[in-house]
Amino acid sequence: MKKIIILLLCCGVLVGMVGCGDNTAPPPIESPPTSVSETAITETPAETTPPVTAVEPTEKEKEPIPTECEDQATEPTVTATEPTVTVKPTEEPKPPTTKPTESSAAENPKNNGCITIVETDDPPTEEIIIPPKPSADLVAQKVAEYINQFRVEQGDVTATVIPGLTEYCKYRCTQLKTNFAHDTADQRAAAKALQYGEYVDWSLYGIEGEENYYTANVREAIGKGNWGGTADEIAYSIANGFRNSKGHWSYVGSSKYTYMAVGVMYDGYYWYVCVCMDSENTDLK
Repeated sequence: MKKIIILLLCCGVLVGMVGCGDNTAPPPIESPPTSVSETAITETPAETTPPVTAVEPTEKEKEPIPTECEDQATEPTVTATEPTVTVKPTEEPKPPTTKPTESSAAENPKNNGCITIVETDDPPTEEIIIPPKPSADLVAQKVAEYINQFRVEQGDVTATVIPGLTEYCKYRCTQLKTNFAHDTADQRAAAKALQYGEYVDWSLYGIEGEENYYTANVREAIGKGNWGGTADEIAYSIANGFRNSKGHWSYVGSSKYTYMAVGVMYDGYYWYVCVCMDSENTDLK
């Protein structure tokens, strides 16, 4: 019953509304029929997608995503970024300074009138030149000259140099190198090797079994030293040494001995000298 009453009220309202002249409802606008397929498309799902907001990627997201390769290990590769180091520009390398060689330096020498100066980077150094040792024969000759000069200075006569005795003195120098001494055995060995001096035959004296020998029968003065300098300087040192030795000069500088010989030898370090004096010419024996 209630439903009928409500229905009747609705119809009355409708009739009243239609009866108004100016309040006619506008004709309905026909819309094209929609197909089932379009309706399905236009229908929006109940769930709505929130609007997309642009978000700045974080530092971590900016890092490259590791990829895998069949030929590489399956573990993710990590790209390590080395810290940037600001390097100061280095100075341009200077070309190496080379010292002039002897040939190039010698091309532009300066001559100051005395010596030739070659300019180099190093401080100048003096060149030490060691002169060669003079010959032993030249030294021996000058020793004899100085001995005679000293003999004359003290009022004595000069001594005559004899060649045979000179050879004997040279031989004695070779013996002095290994045995620096007035050794009678060595003296006889030198005379025997040269067959110089007096031959002693024991059988003439009725003595058998004794070894015969040669003897120079001279007075000798021997010397050894590391003298340096020229032949003249070395010779003066030797002769002056004998003059300042009282024992040696007692016969080297004596007017009793008028024959003389000098032998000299140099072994690379020492000079050896033998001076023999005799009152007779032993070259004639």
